[in-house]
Amino acid sequence: MPDKFNPAPKTVLAAWLKDGQARKGSSSGGFFRVLASFVLQRGGVVFGAAFDENFRLRHISAETERDCEGFYKSKYLQSDVGDTYKEAKGFLDAGRWVLYASTACQIAGLYAFLGGDRERLVTCDLVCSGAPAPRVFAKYLEYLEKKHGGKAVKVQFRPSLRFEFDNGKVYDTPMYDDPYGHGCGEALFLNALCGKCPYARPERVGDFTLGDFWGLPNPPPHASEGISLVLTNSEKAAGLTLPPLYEYMERPFDQAIPKNTCLIRSVTHSPRREEFFRILDTKPFGKAVAFMLPLYKRVGRKVRGILKGR
Repeated sequence: MPDKFNPAPKTVLAAWLKDGQARKGSSSGGFFRVLASFVLQRGGVVFGAAFDENFRLRHISAETERDCEGFYKSKYLQSDVGDTYKEAKGFLDAGRWVLYASTACQIAGLYAFLGGDRERLVTCDLVCSGAPAPRVFAKYLEYLEKKHGGKAVKVQFRPSLRFEFDNGKVYDTPMYDDPYGHGCGEALFLNALCGKCPYARPERVGDFTLGDFWGLPNPPPHASEGISLVLTNSEKAAGLTLPPLYEYMERPFDQAIPKNTCLIRSVTHSPRREEFFRILDTKPFGKAVAFMLPLYKRVGRKVRGILKGR
């Protein structure tokens, strides 16, 4: 736990990039690009989560706009921070700006590693509804590659769950019509500690908090492309002169909570979680999918439809 949380904000921003193409190439309105641009313009380094060639989600550093592209889309699993705390410290010790974006627990870990805050460190935590265990995604990917007879070469989670394979096949379906996506929504296979998260609270760890502003009243015409929920938590964050790449509306903090309840409390695990992991440890992913049949009955799906990928 960090020594100090930032005070809960009274107001938040509903923000979106002005550039439509950049907005479409991002998740949640794209405000993270604004923070990345601020740091890069000052010769700094951006740390975020991106998939490697084997679709393991890892934190890496980037020093150009192009190298940041892998950070801008949502990923529904836990990342591996690797040696990035040490790398960030090295850049900060050299007097460079650093932007580090991650879940609140990982931001707290960074502060603990550094022994506190740094003048040129900007942190951004996420409105996190829990992190799926990486081994679940690994087994899911193995299942899809076997089913489609090829190696995955590209994956995205939003606006739909889409896998492209090296044999030209494509799997594309609404996120919550897919077994992995629906399992995320049901909190079926989140990490155990996510159910008692000490960071799921209005007082935030990061300088900024980003998420989706679901349910924004009177949204702009392009709201279907995503609207960023932006919490400016610290005095440092409030004092930054950010590049004018975005438009925004100010809203009361309470307006953001109904669709982002993890701003005030932890996620509740599915009561089937432990049984799911017992099955996953002994059976192929397809068998674990079959276990999810009761979940799919609620949305009119049959397990043979799931296993055939529709």
